[in-house]
This record gives sequence, structure tokens and C-alpha cells, in this order.
Amino acid sequence: MNNPLISVIIPTYNDAFWIEEAIASIQNQSYTDVEIIVVDDGSTELKTLSILQEIANKGIQVLRKSNGRMSAARNFGIKAAKGNIIACLDCDDYFHPSFFEKAVHILQHNPQVGVVTSYIQLFGTYTKTARPRGGNKFNFLFNSECPACSIFRKEAWEQAGGFDESMILGYEDWEFFIRVTKQNFEVAVIPEKLLFYRQTTKSTLANDTEPNREKIVRYIVEKHKDWYTEQLIQLITNKEVLYKKSRIAYPDIIQMIKDRLFKKYN
Repeated sequence: MNNPLISVIIPTYNDAFWIEEAIASIQNQSYTDVEIIVVDDGSTELKTLSILQEIANKGIQVLRKSNGRMSAARNFGIKAAKGNIIACLDCDDYFHPSFFEKAVHILQHNPQVGVVTSYIQLFGTYTKTARPRGGNKFNFLFNSECPACSIFRKEAWEQAGGFDESMILGYEDWEFFIRVTKQNFEVAVIPEKLLFYRQTTKSTLANDTEPNREKIVRYIVEKHKDWYTEQLIQLITNKEVLYKKSRIAYPDIIQMIKDRLFKKYN
């Protein structure tokens, strides 16, 4: 098989201090058919602008736009991408050198798979291993089971309609993957820690997403209200299994919904 081109989209906004490490993780991939697109989402900080200029001087494509947050920046970069496979990477994170090779192999041999992710090593202000489940649309009802920093077919992004640019507080990746799996694409998970996700005091998750969790969840459920209703009917009447590796007692589904949506779980 011919190696498809991977377009790597790296958004940044006044926070390019680790971006060279992110870029190096792309340049050090065992899979080498890649293009790198850095999207400057309206940075104003002089140090960030200086770093981005240095990156551009080294031949890395740097696109500039007015500030619109992560969804808008990712969409802007993807629209300029030449590849049929997209990799999104936040500017302070990085991939293991084998991730692209392993992800492309999965995509080439599994046409139903639209997205590939992996286990995640969180590091920085705290450390933890996250193990997203991926899977089909049922797995995304209550929680995001795939990070934004993943690889997906550009076709899946197009069919889903891109990232929702109105979602500036976070969980835009969860809502995006709901729409991707609604198009009957599946999300594959490589059971290895191939994404390294930096935790900082400036993170969107800590500062914007968690304080506004209920507001964001209500937006997602309202946007997909008919779909949520239909999937719950199928779960209850057909006794679908929500997660491939764990059985769920179906009388507990309603309680699970409440717990998941309002984070009343361990």
C-alpha cells in the first residue's frame, strides 16, 4: 500500500514554549510522510511570536488567524491540509515515535475505523495513565472516549462537519467524536501509552471545562437530543453493551446517566 500523507495540525495561542518538543515528536516519527501545520490563533505575546517566527524560518508552515479558540484553530489548519489523514496535537503535548506508523496500519486495514487514539500518559502538575475506550457511538453517550490529540480520516472530519467553533470552553472533542461515530465510524485504541499529555495550571480543562461542566454537557445533550433519546431506547430495549470490555446492569443505566452527566462518580 502507498503511504498516505498525514497532515499534523498544532494550534497555539500565547503558549508556544513547548512547541518545539511537539514538533520534534512529529519529526522523529518512524512514519515520515507528514506535513506540519502550526496554527497561530491570534497570539499577542512577544515570546510566543518570536518562537513561531523561528519555527517558520526553519521551514515549518505557520498559519495565522484571529483568536477563535481550539475548534476554530483546528478547523482552520485542517482546511489547509493536503493529507487525507489528520493528526491533531496540542502545542504542549507530544506523540511517541511509533504512533503514526501503528495508527496508519490500523486505518489501512480497517475501513470502518475513522479515528485512532492510544492510552495516554499525563504528566506535569500531576501524573496519571488514562485509557480511553474508543469504540462506537454508544461509548460516547456519557463521556468522551477519545482525546482531541488523535489521528482521523479527513473524510470523517468532513462528514461530521468539523469541530463546533461555538464550543470555546472545552469538550469540543467529545462533541466532535459523537458526530463522527454517528456517521458509523469507529474509534480504535492502541493499548500503549503513545500520547503524552502535559498538565499545567493554564490548562483549558482545569480553568474552563471543569468549572462549566454542567453548562457544556447541557449544550451537548440539547444539540443531540433526538439522538440521545434514540440511543437510550436502543440500549434499554436491545440490551446493547455500552463498553466492549465491561458489562453493565441495565436497570442502572438511568442512574449512570445522572452520575456521568453531573460527575457524581469516582
